[in-house]
Amino acid sequence: MNLTDQAAAKACCADLYQSDLARLVFGDTLHPGGLGLTNRLGRLMAIHPGDWVADLASGRGSSALAVSRVFHCNVIGVEFGAVAVTQARDAALESNASGACFVRGDAEYIPLRSGRFDAVFSECSISLFSDKPAAVRQIADLLRPGGRFGLSDVVLATGSLPSELDGTLGQLLCMTNALDVQGYQELLRDGGLDSIHSEDASGEIIKILDDVENKMGALRAWQSLARPSDGQDEMLDKAPLLVSRLRQMVQDGELGYWLFAAQKPG
Repeated sequence: MNLTDQAAAKACCADLYQSDLARLVFGDTLHPGGLGLTNRLGRLMAIHPGDWVADLASGRGSSALAVSRVFHCNVIGVEFGAVAVTQARDAALESNASGACFVRGDAEYIPLRSGRFDAVFSECSISLFSDKPAAVRQIADLLRPGGRFGLSDVVLATGSLPSELDGTLGQLLCMTNALDVQGYQELLRDGGLDSIHSEDASGEIIKILDDVENKMGALRAWQSLARPSDGQDEMLDKAPLLVSRLRQMVQDGELGYWLFAAQKPG
């Protein structure tokens, strides 16, 4: 994929994640487990008051604001979508969150200073990156010696992506380029980080699927009133069969959601 195609894909994903449909299905955090899992990741990173933390692909800023509030630290969110950055900044102003700020930038080409951060985290985003090894090397560069990287993401057994998810829909669900558990662990190690914790949170996907089933009527009502953009109407039309397929994949161990924590040596 050339740079033009990569930019187009990122813009498409940014638009999809800012849609009303994505918010209805996933909530404001746009990842399994919500803020409870975000706080769990924060504890795994051992964030202390006053620490400097970066949130890569920060979306509307829900996680960054929560981490800043719960751990009394300074958080810089980096997000590709211009609308999302504006929403995050507005949310920070409304909540008087002086410890969080947001910048527009590409989380694969991080516009932050090297060696500055005590912790970096990314939720349900690394799976979407086109050059994961380069991204992790940049993350390691951002961290001070002893700093920690927290990652939560979709895990997918090799070769198990259903053909119907090989496209926009698979990108929206963070599945198209997801790795298996060993793949993420090797990614962290090869990027210069020491793995210190891996944790299975796949039950959170089941909770989302249960919630989607419960919201099916609301989703259909939304479809009749709105004009879904590319990918959104497809998702709604396929929702019942898709929910059943994804549930079976989780039960069979082909699909999951995991937390990883790693530390920069030194």
